[in-house]
Amino acid sequence: MKQRLLVAAVGVPLLLVILLVCPAWATLILTCVIIGVAAYELLHTAGKAVPIGVYGMTILVSVFTAVYIFTGSHAFSIGSVSSVTMIRWYFVMFLFFAAVITFAKEQKLCFTDLAVAVVAGVVFPALYSCIALLRKEEPFGKVYVLAPFVIAFIGDSFSMLFGSKFGKKKLAPKVSPNKTWAGFIAGPFGSAIGMVLLGLVGKLVWSYTPNYILLIVCGVVCNLFGQLGDLSTSLIKREVGIKDYSRLFLTHGGMLDRFDSTMFIAPIVYFFVQGGVI
Repeated sequence: MKQRLLVAAVGVPLLLVILLVCPAWATLILTCVIIGVAAYELLHTAGKAVPIGVYGMTILVSVFTAVYIFTGSHAFSIGSVSSVTMIRWYFVMFLFFAAVITFAKEQKLCFTDLAVAVVAGVVFPALYSCIALLRKEEPFGKVYVLAPFVIAFIGDSFSMLFGSKFGKKKLAPKVSPNKTWAGFIAGPFGSAIGMVLLGLVGKLVWSYTPNYILLIVCGVVCNLFGQLGDLSTSLIKREVGIKDYSRLFLTHGGMLDRFDSTMFIAPIVYFFVQGGVI
């Protein structure tokens, strides 16, 4: 318990400083750190025998993807094909090339590890990059970038509280034994309340004009995706037989343990913002 409180006492203020006080590029750096560590954790846990070169290339590509998405750079683009798309093409071709030349060798890149690398280097960075993109949205980027964390953290708190008190029927016992239907139902309510509070704070601090009904809808919808993210990363852990992805945050687990639901929530919040909904 002391370790959990210590991590929260240090981590939450630091996160808020980076998201709200520092310039937007600091959020990009934070996003790149999350992406790079998450890529390593996934390769290390879900991969069978990933060659060291694939580790390096996957982390490098995942970070570059976030930077290119954030900056909107069109360097090396051909026609309507963006730099990000080209990087992903080259990365996938590199993986298949590595699989071919290492086939039948002692340290080979099997197709399972290749697929894990694609998820770590392409899919996860695309999802996580939306955190940095939300911070760029003017004039209310500070409101928007808080939304995924508010939805995830407050929703999770409600799920744990109501699940522990009223949860009897398990939601997905084989995937996440502690999750209950009561927690599943309570989570969206918590996220909706969190978004209303965020709207109030945004109005007072940044002159944001909230539409509370739409903020509630955003909170409910995004929470459902967040719970899917939580269950998805739990599924991977169950398949490989581990409790946590790492001990990076002590008893809180690793990067993927802490930011799994946020990864699935951020793109949905971004769609709401881009659509002018919130």
